[in-house]
Amino acid sequence: MASGDNDVVVVVEDEEEARTFLIQILEFEGFDVVGFSNGAEALDYLAHALKPCLIVLDMRMPIMDGPQFRTAMLQDSRLADIPVVIVTALEPSVAAGLSPLRIFRKPVDVSALLDVIRANC
Repeated sequence: MASGDNDVVVVVEDEEEARTFLIQILEFEGFDVVGFSNGAEALDYLAHALKPCLIVLDMRMPIMDGPQFRTAMLQDSRLADIPVVIVTALEPSVAAGLSPLRIFRKPVDVSALLDVIRANC
């Protein structure tokens, strides 16, 4: 079991089509999913919700991007241990120092992503 308090997966992705695609796949697989278009929205949610079992995080977003979101998470003792999977079109080196569980390049290998999520939720 993951470090989260429940089996919710949080998807933080600014591209609506990509976010909707991930949410639909995860819901089809039986996960409860909450989606946000930027890190600020997700941090606000996390401040008032039970910890999710995992966060799927894009890197390039408006308002608060992935690195800013992950840095804020790591500085918050309540959020720091939530597993984060990064899904990005950028080079994996963009996640250096962010301690992700795994990094996937877009287009994401859905089967491999689901394997990681199943192993942590």
